[in-house]
Amino acid sequence: MRQFLIRQFNRQHGRSQDGFTLMEIIVATAIFVTVVSSILALFNYVLKINRQFQAVRQVAQGTRNFTEVLSREIRNGRIDYSQPNGTPCAASNYEVEKSQSLSIETYTGEVTCLYLDEAGIMYLTRSTPDGASIPQTVNPPNFTINPETFRFVVRPDQSPLVNNQGVQPFVTILAEFEVFKGMPDEQIIPYQTTISSDVYDIPSL
Repeated sequence: MRQFLIRQFNRQHGRSQDGFTLMEIIVATAIFVTVVSSILALFNYVLKINRQFQAVRQVAQGTRNFTEVLSREIRNGRIDYSQPNGTPCAASNYEVEKSQSLSIETYTGEVTCLYLDEAGIMYLTRSTPDGASIPQTVNPPNFTINPETFRFVVRPDQSPLVNNQGVQPFVTILAEFEVFKGMPDEQIIPYQTTISSDVYDIPSL
């Protein structure tokens, strides 16, 4: 009789010895959702930080590879002021404010042409007396160069042998490197360096 009265009391007051009340289920669900949401938010934050770290590391590695290629080509040759108009690396481009091409001549007569296309890809071609090679890309994967800001600033813009200028030629490279372009974690790194040609014979004044 006593157990019967207890069950009746529990029914009248919304209690049950066999399960949880609706309010308890709602509260437990809310706590569970909050905990899971916090864990997912933390996980996404860690992924974002890791992705940014990878992007910065890729920028550093890509910048190093890019500059090593350009520095090696410029220092192992001399700025070519003889390329005719109509070619990707025409010497007349040096006089343009937004020049995006550079021609380098080596001791062996090989000519290296570096030029940037509209998509922000840097190409390198080597021309020999036997013909030109297939263009090779200098950019690492997921790594582009902003064509709006990239510049090859060649000084002097004409051969130093003309009018006995007596100025050692040098190239200043202005660039913005873009990693993961168009993605939420896109990284843009400004870059500038000046490289002098080591083998250009400047006449004494």
